[in-house]
Amino acid sequence: MIVKITSKQNEKAKQVKKLYRSRFRKQLGLFLAEGLRLVEEALQRGQIEQLFYSDELLASDRGQLLLAKAQSLSIELYHCSREVFKELVDTNNDQGVLAVVKQPEPVQQWNTYPNLNTILIIDRVQDPGNLGTILRTALAAGINGVWLIEGTVDLFNPKVVRASMGAILSLPFSFVSREQALGLCSTNNLKLFITHVAGGVYYYQANYQQPLALVIGNEANGVDPFFTKHADQKVYIPLRNQVESLNVSIATAVLLFEIQRQRTG
Repeated sequence: MIVKITSKQNEKAKQVKKLYRSRFRKQLGLFLAEGLRLVEEALQRGQIEQLFYSDELLASDRGQLLLAKAQSLSIELYHCSREVFKELVDTNNDQGVLAVVKQPEPVQQWNTYPNLNTILIIDRVQDPGNLGTILRTALAAGINGVWLIEGTVDLFNPKVVRASMGAILSLPFSFVSREQALGLCSTNNLKLFITHVAGGVYYYQANYQQPLALVIGNEANGVDPFFTKHADQKVYIPLRNQVESLNVSIATAVLLFEIQRQRTG
């Protein structure tokens, strides 16, 4: 059954807008996925609870196929007027589809993962676009998962979800403290690598053949001193022309693909 929504005061529409706030996302265990690619990914994984769309979605065969699949799965469907739908989405050039998605469960036991050899520890990255891009890069580089330290931007922030391009649904993750991260490294025999200029080596001189966890720090302040104190290896990316630093998502890509290069030859 498809329910039509033509009023901005509709209760379902109001509930959707609440999910732009972190408190409600955490309380309800839900988040928003906007756009064809993200919604298709969530639909394939069976995680969509509600789907909101406008006539814009029906303008393409791809959109019609998505809607038909959602109907076959008995997902709650809401056909919104264009005015209502524009109130629900977070982008100017939307594709006419928005899904309410169940949040994936964080991993509780990493020691059950086979071949655990690369973890990315994200330490207080603040910008949603940076975090989403890091997640997408991490998935592309084939790492096992990410551990998010308290103070990192909300994993299910709509801008993080969008920038991750679906990686948020595929990449295993956990929310941990710094102390827990260090304990997990010890339990799983992971060497702790950090990005740090003082006392470090060029990133391409380090040996990444052993299982490891790589810490990526805050955009302004870098890696927390706790990780600096306990690091097994410090690495840095040499820069030219008085450039002080790289964007954190770019630096992460450089490091992760160097790890991949060394391991695959």
